[in-house]
Amino acid sequence: MSGSIVYRAILGLALTAAATAPAAAHTAYMLPNVFNANVEQQVTVQSSFAEKFFVPEIAVDADDFHVIMPDGSRAEFTSVAKLKQLVVLESDLREEGTYRFTTGVRRGRVGKMAEVDGKWVPIHDKIPANATAVQTSQTETVSDVFVTKKAPTRAPVDMQIGRLRLQPVTHPSDVYLDGEFALKVMFDGQPLQDQLVYLDRAGAEYEEPKFHREIRTGAEGGLSLSFDQPGVYVLMTRHRADAPAGADTDLRSYTTALTFEVQR
Repeated sequence: MSGSIVYRAILGLALTAAATAPAAAHTAYMLPNVFNANVEQQVTVQSSFAEKFFVPEIAVDADDFHVIMPDGSRAEFTSVAKLKQLVVLESDLREEGTYRFTTGVRRGRVGKMAEVDGKWVPIHDKIPANATAVQTSQTETVSDVFVTKKAPTRAPVDMQIGRLRLQPVTHPSDVYLDGEFALKVMFDGQPLQDQLVYLDRAGAEYEEPKFHREIRTGAEGGLSLSFDQPGVYVLMTRHRADAPAGADTDLRSYTTALTFEVQR
């Protein structure tokens, strides 16, 4: 392994700890009041950062909340109310098919690290005078949920939003207790093998032991989930990589989350 690769690997670990430690367990989510609609003409979606799902703590300050319609076209929410602990969004459900409700790509805070005496340390104010190298990282998150009115459609499911994707193979509106939920984890269109993915369930704080799974993807980034209880789940994964050319930071820390319902 070359020195530059080792350098970036070590830096990536250091920046992960520094930039995400205070909110490492917080995940942004999208949660609708209905997942499968029949006669409903409207849906309400909440968005927040949480440690316990789905208990809102910090409102998601996204600038690109939007809707992907059943035919794959983009639309806007009919209303967006931003509160301190959550955002409440409303959308019409006039057409049949699957709707994708998303935060869009949301860029967050920037972390900075300096190499001092051979060790990477976080920079909270000024760069140390004896620092020999400095690099920066910014967070980038996407959170999604799918709602289907009557028959499901694939166009919103297959659309790419962001570089890090939780790509459903099984339609998210067709996940049942006696079946499986097959997905792929992709980055820039390429599968991420041995990628760590976290799975949590609503109301898990009342269970003993508390429900929480950590799963790694297999070949071709594949993931196959089975369930012992119905309910509302959130799936999340993180990946660190070089920032795109022209970005304001050296690295990006990507987080993608998907809320879905397991039906009986």
